[in-house]
Amino acid sequence: MNKTVVNALKAVAVLTVISIVCVGLLAVCNMFFPKYKPTLDAATLSMINSICPTGVNDAEAAEGGHIIMLDSDEVGSIDAFNKANKKSKASVLAVYAEPKGDNAGAHIFECSSVGRDGDIVLLIAYNRGVIVGASVKKQGESYYDKLPKDLLDNAIGTDGSLDLYDIVGKTGATLSLNAITRALNISATYEKENSQRIDDALAKRAEAEKAEKAEKAENEKDGEEAGKAEND
Repeated sequence: MNKTVVNALKAVAVLTVISIVCVGLLAVCNMFFPKYKPTLDAATLSMINSICPTGVNDAEAAEGGHIIMLDSDEVGSIDAFNKANKKSKASVLAVYAEPKGDNAGAHIFECSSVGRDGDIVLLIAYNRGVIVGASVKKQGESYYDKLPKDLLDNAIGTDGSLDLYDIVGKTGATLSLNAITRALNISATYEKENSQRIDDALAKRAEAEKAEKAEKAENEKDGEEAGKAEND
């Protein structure tokens, strides 16, 4: 076996070992650092109530169902939407809504896009097709402080289809700015394509809640009448 072949085999062996190590490290990372999964926890609910006020405090909003999280059975597959919009380099992570309160009928989207140092996650609230509030939920950008403090105020009153760079110009954090723009843009696309479906889901939930209350009231009435009959 000549030297060239031996060197080639060594190179293949080294690359194989590197691949095995990388796969192992990825498995360990997935085990100890699971993929981010959005939930309507207390912090998320509070942030939504801040950018799209319900008119009640966080505890009342949670207990009264003023802010809810919709699932794929109600709004369709979010994964399918993201796959169809892969070129946007942004994703919708979750869909929330406000069925009651000062902004009843609002749709809130949790969206992400990759910035300079990882994913930037935003919460973006729409009411009647326009943005009423937005906030960065998660970021680890090195130059994030270079962005204007009121950056997202530029999105309020728009349909989300905008380029923040055209509005604020150079900031020293262009990658972060572009990621936020992409997140806003994907939320605009989702709102336009799925607004009616979200409204239908809210109407269906309202009907179910109404029927549940009516059934509860009827059961209580039957119980009172039964108790009265026993006493007679």
